[in-house]
Amino acid sequence: MVIDASAAIKLIFVEPGSDRVIELAKTTELIAPILLYSEFANALWRRILQGELARERGGEPPLALLAKIVHAVDEKPHIPRALDLAIALEHPIYDCVYLAVAEAYDDELLTADTRFVRRVQGTPHAGRVRELGDA
Repeated sequence: MVIDASAAIKLIFVEPGSDRVIELAKTTELIAPILLYSEFANALWRRILQGELARERGGEPPLALLAKIVHAVDEKPHIPRALDLAIALEHPIYDCVYLAVAEAYDDELLTADTRFVRRVQGTPHAGRVRELGDA
């Protein structure tokens, strides 16, 4: 199953939905475009700026933990399709990269991004996107 950053963050930090993503990770291979790591690092940066996460913390760094759980794939071959999807859905390409990878792997995309889920509703892509609440 392809996983985006909104769901992957729940693998590392306890949030609503974390238990469902963690259980899924125990039984399903999770894959994501390399873009996941930039988006995940951005979420870390935001948490540090907001004082929710210490800059210097003990234990294994969150990015290293994520790399042990999620198999990263090169998104470069999927960018043209992601652009087509972004244009068709009138939605930022970043989310569409995950959807393009899910298409290429004939798999589902797991997301906690309700805005993206709403965007694909009623389109041919709706069946490929699984909202975390439905996992």
